[in-house]
Amino acid sequence: MNQMIDILKRFGLSEYGSKAYIALVQNPGITAYKLSEISSVPRSKIYEALNKLDEQGLAYFNLQDQKKYYYALSPKQTIQLFEKKQNEELLQLEQEINKLNIVTDNAPIQIEVLTNESTIIDAVTSAIKQAKRQITVSIWPDLYDILTNHVSDDIHIQGITFQVDQPGYDLINHRYTNYVKSSLALKPFVVIVDDEHMIYGQTAETNMRAYISHDHTQIKMMKDYIWHDVLVNKYISKFEEDIEDEITLKRKTFFS
Repeated sequence: MNQMIDILKRFGLSEYGSKAYIALVQNPGITAYKLSEISSVPRSKIYEALNKLDEQGLAYFNLQDQKKYYYALSPKQTIQLFEKKQNEELLQLEQEINKLNIVTDNAPIQIEVLTNESTIIDAVTSAIKQAKRQITVSIWPDLYDILTNHVSDDIHIQGITFQVDQPGYDLINHRYTNYVKSSLALKPFVVIVDDEHMIYGQTAETNMRAYISHDHTQIKMMKDYIWHDVLVNKYISKFEEDIEDEITLKRKTFFS
């Protein structure tokens, strides 16, 4: 009984209202006076409880010989009423939460930091598995193997790899340059999924670190960076003259 009362109270019934409803289910067609006796609801509170049940659609009365005889809504109908009410409240809650989402679009960027190798690998693997349309990457052999093992066949893969011999998909391998040599120890990477989810960092043997971001501005900037890398590698390979020394010098000046 106490458990049933607690459940009814969660759906907006009072203590007395819950007791009155349960008694009416078991004893339909009784007067308020008799209901007070059966339910242990004080006479001074029984009409207040019945009026509230009537407002909630959980009880009603028939008038006979100037007397009111009370009935409870059937348990099946009561559950349906509670389900309807709950669904309406959940819908209203969803609408209010969506309003909050509009506000939080302008909130400070939230970035999750990963520092454990297995956590980083799991995060990349999970992101790849969840892709629905497109994955853009700048990756080394370790993450390329994860990509090929877990990506769905219908996902478009694009971007650039480092030290991957003849990569598949819509990928090109970065030419072997002084920059690649200097990056061997860190192995910086970027994985962008559906332009909504990004993991970037380094898979160095020591000081492995990665970041997860859902910020659209960051994602666009990283995607532009990958596109620039793809473009440069495609067109430089068409030149017969070796311009690598010049590029190395300009890079050194640019980042000094």
